[in-house]
Amino acid sequence: MKDKLNKLVGRKVLLVVGCLLSSNLYGQEISKVETMVNQWLGLERQINALESEWQQQQPLLTQRMRLLELEKEQLLNMLSEKKGDSSQVEMQRLALAEEQTTLEKQQVVLEQQVALLSNQLNALEQTLPPPIKQAWQQDVSDTDSSSDPSIQLQANLARLSKLAEFDQRIAVVQMPINNNQNEKILVKQLYLGASSAWFVSLDGSYSGTGQITDNGWQWQFDDNSDSSAISKAIAIFEKQSEADFVSLPFSISSLKEQ
Repeated sequence: MKDKLNKLVGRKVLLVVGCLLSSNLYGQEISKVETMVNQWLGLERQINALESEWQQQQPLLTQRMRLLELEKEQLLNMLSEKKGDSSQVEMQRLALAEEQTTLEKQQVVLEQQVALLSNQLNALEQTLPPPIKQAWQQDVSDTDSSSDPSIQLQANLARLSKLAEFDQRIAVVQMPINNNQNEKILVKQLYLGASSAWFVSLDGSYSGTGQITDNGWQWQFDDNSDSSAISKAIAIFEKQSEADFVSLPFSISSLKEQ
């Protein structure tokens, strides 16, 4: 094909050149002839490239066609089997519908239980010491925008986990509390679990205890308490003083009332 096209191009070039010479236009039209020759040669290269690409792609296309035919046969066989098993399909559909109904009932029960647990924890929150109360409020604020019971349940479990962890250790927290004159006093608080605590101001002039009561967590300022003992216990915990036995005031009257 390439040889035929070259001969055809050559003949056309000679014919065009002869016509141009006979008409004395050779000098003006020679550039046009070269342009046409280049276009014909470019066309030939495109044809050869297409033929080469087709030879490369043909086996792949043939293989894809075969795969599509096999897939079609499999689908037809599956449809034929499903028609014969229509009763079994219907039984499966009914079983799935029953399972969905059961899950929906369980979902309702779960939502009710999660709501009940949330209410109980919200009531318990009012009796907790400030550090745990603040941590719980953060957990609640993170899930306020979600009505998904699973997310609410995870938040409640996180609150209980934080309470259990705090209740099993000693902790020291520095924060302000209000005295009897409603003045804010910066104090260090020593917690023994989540039910009892002691506090002392930074200069040692104020001290007292904190614990759970019927009215929630209460701080009690006590002028007779040993502020130096509380300060020493805090210093030992913070490893600023050597370990030693320290006697601290402790009341369980409010715990008995719970």
